[in-house]
Amino acid sequence: MMDSLAARGLIASAYTDKVREYLDLWVQRQELLRDVAERGVSVYNEKSGGMVENRSVSLGVQVSRQMLAIYTALGFKEQTGAGRAAPGDEDEL
Repeated sequence: MMDSLAARGLIASAYTDKVREYLDLWVQRQELLRDVAERGVSVYNEKSGGMVENRSVSLGVQVSRQMLAIYTALGFKEQTGAGRAAPGDEDEL
């Protein structure tokens, strides 16, 4: 990410801080994924005496959305060519 920003002349602290924030969120997302892998999508809630959603699931979605927002704001989404078919990959009906 940093190399791409530097190549585009975007080396100001506003941009590099966002890259650091993105990487911090990536670490958080990995921890949330690990929790879901270990404990499952549902966990036992002692207070209610039943199964409830593992909060790591919804937090993971929120973190992922924030990561995508940062990624897009830094201009990376446009570079990936997302949503465009590669030449010769057009589907026939």
